[in-house]
Amino acid sequence: MTQFFETTQGIMVVGAMIGAGCFAAGIILPGALRWLNAERARNPKRDGRSAAMLTALALDDFVGAAYAAVHDTPEFNPANEGEFVFHTPDPVLVLPRAEDLNLLGEALFNETLWLSNRVTNLGNALDNLNLSSPGFDSFFERRQEGYAVLAAKAMDLIERLLADFDLSLPEKPDYYRQREGLASVVQAAGERETRAKKVAARVQIPGSNVTHLFSKTGGEGE
Repeated sequence: MTQFFETTQGIMVVGAMIGAGCFAAGIILPGALRWLNAERARNPKRDGRSAAMLTALALDDFVGAAYAAVHDTPEFNPANEGEFVFHTPDPVLVLPRAEDLNLLGEALFNETLWLSNRVTNLGNALDNLNLSSPGFDSFFERRQEGYAVLAAKAMDLIERLLADFDLSLPEKPDYYRQREGLASVVQAAGERETRAKKVAARVQIPGSNVTHLFSKTGGEGE
């Protein structure tokens, strides 16, 4: 059987089959591509809803990870007070592809990428703190407040996506009140900052024993 394809007639038959296949592909493929493009053009809302759902789920995953990180108490090494570990990893926001995000509209597209950039910036900022300084350079407080604020913003963005595209996320247990838990952390951080400012204001700067060579004039001399 294979000897036939080694003859001139066999080679001509194979060539004719290849040519016919290429001809058919040249007719079918462009038509199929035109049909797919037409389907996409006729269903922009469907594609937008799919992109919105993927984005909302990605944001919801981030909120869950951030909530866990915010309420994670570090465990310190008894042999080395400067060494500690968290029980949960740092939150990571993994968004859909840019072409999918573009289906959300310019405003939501920009805000979603902006939030992703803020998550990255917070991680970089925390990495640059001096953990060898007293109080670990407020690393734990800044990490907790930072992720709480970003998670709250992510939840606001999720609500906008669900409202704009008429979507809903799966229900969560009643006792899993993420919004309230994050709000309490942000409120506590604000109260802590207010107390710190009051303490700093009460600290008196000691007088100087330096004799000024020039007399004070104007408002300073009164």
